[in-house]
This record gives sequence, structure tokens and C-alpha cells, in this order.
Amino acid sequence: MPDRRSLPPMVAIEFAIEKSFRHCIFALGLLLGWAIVLAPLAAAAWYLALRDGLPDISSLPPATLGTLALLGLGVLIASFSIETNWNRRLLLGERPSLLLRWRLDGPVWRYAAGVLLILVVLGLYAGAGFAVMLAAVPALAARMGAAAAPAGIAVTALIGLSGFFTFYRLMSWLAGVSAGDRDYTLGAARRVTRSNRFAFLGFTFWLLFTLAIIGGLGAGAFFAQQSLPQPWVKPVAFAIIGLMGWLALLVIHTVPAALYRAFRP
Repeated sequence: MPDRRSLPPMVAIEFAIEKSFRHCIFALGLLLGWAIVLAPLAAAAWYLALRDGLPDISSLPPATLGTLALLGLGVLIASFSIETNWNRRLLLGERPSLLLRWRLDGPVWRYAAGVLLILVVLGLYAGAGFAVMLAAVPALAARMGAAAAPAGIAVTALIGLSGFFTFYRLMSWLAGVSAGDRDYTLGAARRVTRSNRFAFLGFTFWLLFTLAIIGGLGAGAFFAQQSLPQPWVKPVAFAIIGLMGWLALLVIHTVPAALYRAFRP
């Protein structure tokens, strides 16, 4: 594996867009499959806690709280399973068998552990930023005066940017985890993705640009149904809005695979 690779932002975005369009039905099947499995828990949670509106959590009985907790845990596990199958579809072309559409095997749990690690790392960056603003800036104010606050903001912004770049680098590794790539370790991901700060900024620009176009199409459909009187316009418009929202969600969730594909062809 080379010591470093350069991220081509447009190639990565094109990969994300093309795969999102091509496999949108596959992703919908994964979502509906887990929705069917979780439907009894969702129905129980609605009946016990939500049928009369948002409840006061502190007044709910233990059985109801347990049902809500089980539903939340089920949604979390389902998201890990769906993300794993989605990445394996994009990167390996894998067509899971009927039961593997609800997979809960090794790749899913390794993916879940990877997500936990990323959250810990981002939490450390957030903690460092808060420490600068809440502790370092007041301590420096006695020496620097009014300049302490702008300096603290600048340092916090740099910490935030560093966390942002680290997030992208770890996302490429996370996709490799779900694909079962044992060679693309955390250390290997750190090596091949370093010195790509401007490329990550370019990728972010094109990602936001893509999402803005999708959002503009959805907004156009929304305003069209408000201004045109024909009865068929409204259902068509809301179908387009739903499709654009689904595609935007898929593009976002394809980012890890797009980064992995760019750094580990």
C-alpha cells in the first residue's frame, strides 16, 4: 500500500451520486425489511407512550420506558446492519441472501465498534475546543486582555478543522471495516489519507453543491404544487420531494464508501 494517496474530489462525488441512483431501490428494500421487523415494537411504543402526544418521560411506567429503550436499541442495530450491507453493496457488489438483509454478523459488530471509536475521537476534539474557550481563554484574559477571546476562537476553529479532517479520514477506514478489508487498518488509513486537507475541503464543496441541487429540485416541486391548480400536480410534486430527500440521504451515506474507493482502489 502506498504511503499516501491524493483524493480526487470530483471522482469521489461522482461515485457517490452514481451509486446512490443505481442502488436506491436496494437501499429502500433494506430499510423496509428492518421496518417490518421493528413494526411490533414501534406499534407498542406508540400505544403505550405516544398515542396521546408527547409524554412526560419522568411519569412513564418502567414497562413503557423499557419498550421505548428496546425500540431505540433496535433502530440503532438496524442502522448498523443497513450501513454494513449498503457499503458492501457499493464496494463489493454483494447481493445479500434473504436472511443477510437482516445481517447481524461480524462485519456489523466491527462496524458498530468503528462508529463508537469515531464518536470517542470526535468527543476528544469537542472537549479540547470547549477547554480552550471555557478554561484557556479566561486564564489568558489577564495577560492578553481583549485579544484573548479572538485568539481562543481562532484556536478552537483550528481544532474544529482538524477534527473535521480526521472525521473524513476515519470514515474511509469505517467503510473498509464494513467491507471486511483487514489490510486497510486504522494505521494504514491514517498514512494514505494524510496531507489531503484541501482535497477534503474541495470534496465538501462538491458534496454541498450536489445536495443544494437536489434540494433545489425538491423546492421547485414544492412551489410548483402550490402555484399550479391541476389535481395531479400535488401527488407528483410530493413524490418528487420524497425521491429527492431519499437520494440526498443516500448520497450522504455513500460518503464513507466514496472516500474508501478513492484511497483504496
